[in-house]
Amino acid sequence: MLYIDAEVNGHAIQAFVDSGAQSTIMSSKCAERCGLSHLIDTRFEGTAVGVGTGKILGRVHIAEMKIKGFEQNVLPCTITIMDSEQGLGDKNMDFLLGLDMLKRHRCNIDLSRNVLQFGTGTNSFSTPFLHEKDLSEAKGGTQGFDADKSNTELEELLEEQEKKLSGDEKDGDGDETMQG
Repeated sequence: MLYIDAEVNGHAIQAFVDSGAQSTIMSSKCAERCGLSHLIDTRFEGTAVGVGTGKILGRVHIAEMKIKGFEQNVLPCTITIMDSEQGLGDKNMDFLLGLDMLKRHRCNIDLSRNVLQFGTGTNSFSTPFLHEKDLSEAKGGTQGFDADKSNTELEELLEEQEKKLSGDEKDGDGDETMQG
C-alpha cells in the first residue's frame, strides 16, 4: 500500500494514495479530528457503491492539504466524508487520496524512485512513500511490532503443540494407549 505523510486543516495524517478510487475520501472520525465536521455540505450525502457500499455524509468543498516537507505549498482539496460506521470498508482507513485530487495536482506515482510527485516543471515537488516501519500494523505496516514478543508467542505455541503430539494419545474408544 502507498501512504504519504500529509496535513489536512493543520492536522497530521497518513494519506493512503489510491489511484483506483474516483474520489478523495475521509472518515467522519478523521473529519472530526481535523476540525472539518462543520464544513460538511450534506446536500451531497448518499451511498457510495464500488467494491463495497458505504454512507456518504456529504462533502467538504475545499480543505487545506499540505505535504510533509513542503508545508509552504497549500493544496486545495475536495473531500467526500464517509460515515465511519458504514463507510470505507476498512475501519483503519482514515483518509484516501483519490484520483480526483491526484489529477487536480498533476501527480505521478513514481515507483522507481518510491515517491509521489506533485505538479510539473518548476513548481513540482516529490514526497516519499512511507515504509512499513512507519505504518501501524492496522495499516499493513510494522510500526510497534515487537519481534521478540512475537517470537516468544510462536515458540510457546509450537511447544504446546509438540506436547500434545508427543503425549499419551487416546484411541477411538476413549481408552488410553501406551506408546513405545
